[in-house]
Amino acid sequence: MKKNMRLLLITSILFGLIFFLSQCFNANEVSTDARGIVFANPASCRKCHQAIYDSVMLTAHYNATTPTSQNTVHGNFNEGQNSYVYDSSTKVVMQKRDSGLYQALYLNGKEMEAHRFDITFGVRNAQTWLYWKGNNTYELPVSYYTSANAWGTSPGFPIAQPYFKRIVGKVCFECHSSFIDSKHSDETSNSKEYFAAAERIEAMDKTTLIYGIDCQRCHGPAANHVNYHTIYPEEKKAKYIVTNSSLNAQQKLDMCAVCHSGNDQEKLKSRFYFKPGDTLSNFYLYMPGDKYKTNFDVHGNQQRLLAESKCFLQSGTLNCSSCHNPHTNAGSNLATYSQKCMGCHTEANKNFCIVKPAAGVSIKDNCIDCHMPKKPSEAISFYQQGNTQLSFYLLRTHKIGIYKTDSVSKPKITSKKVNKGN
Repeated sequence: MKKNMRLLLITSILFGLIFFLSQCFNANEVSTDARGIVFANPASCRKCHQAIYDSVMLTAHYNATTPTSQNTVHGNFNEGQNSYVYDSSTKVVMQKRDSGLYQALYLNGKEMEAHRFDITFGVRNAQTWLYWKGNNTYELPVSYYTSANAWGTSPGFPIAQPYFKRIVGKVCFECHSSFIDSKHSDETSNSKEYFAAAERIEAMDKTTLIYGIDCQRCHGPAANHVNYHTIYPEEKKAKYIVTNSSLNAQQKLDMCAVCHSGNDQEKLKSRFYFKPGDTLSNFYLYMPGDKYKTNFDVHGNQQRLLAESKCFLQSGTLNCSSCHNPHTNAGSNLATYSQKCMGCHTEANKNFCIVKPAAGVSIKDNCIDCHMPKKPSEAISFYQQGNTQLSFYLLRTHKIGIYKTDSVSKPKITSKKVNKGN
């Protein structure tokens, strides 16, 4: 009897080990992901989720960073439309060369330096570019603004002269890419805008960069999931993967908030290590005054603005996916979003809008422009060609409320006068 029990135990252990290894290792699906063997080849998601995968490929999230090519850059490179002029002797010219696209600085008609567009940040509203130098990336001084249909200074860059030495560290990639590993560097930064003068640069290993926000950034490591369902294709219940429906309301919020709750909090560890189901407090150190902060910038603070809304506070269930499908781009059809508002705000509930609409306008078609108007982002300020006024990009606030402004026209850029030396 004891012999049979021992044999049964050994058999069970061996079977369990074989089963475990069959999930982690599959001769046909060897992971080369820089994040580790528990991450699947990103393209493997398409085998079972083709429609969703193809839709995600077109989103601003997936294209938050891309390797630069002539097909990804929106700006005009034709002669006469490919330069940003600082003064009569200084200009930056956008050029197509055999080895790629470049921004070249000219002083009195002589080329002083030129740097290649290596990495593109952004795809819809605006684009800015980085170039590699050694193990570090630097932002190019000229960006492209879709709504202005023009080149302009990169956000926060000076109007007086071009500047090619603003370093962009790993922290920016944490919300614009899926991964990049650190690499030791003995360099120190000379960029006053980004680092203190003597602070060490956290250099990066360019071979590990995973562009954009991929499926596993939101669903967690997928190697076990892929291998299990490859072996058992008849199993329809998702195994070894995090689905949105498996998360509670706070976990859903935290998954988006890790990148959409601002960049002004003290970070405890890299956001690359956030997995769906994690707690945001493990990644940010909340100071005593944090809960009293207001006037959050509309760029990257969607969650904290939403959390100030009466709708959010009274609902208890409202989260980002209540209105947004992360597998598609946020749409421009305001009537669709307005219908979501009217899931709660109805005449029967006596909380429907009481404002009388203009003649010929259905108030049910647009709650958004009045209650979530576009606001200027201080984080995305720039100068347009020939304009000494500082321009601000207008982005949709996620603080749902009652605003004094009229139902809005839809400008994309706003400006205000500043001293030219700023």
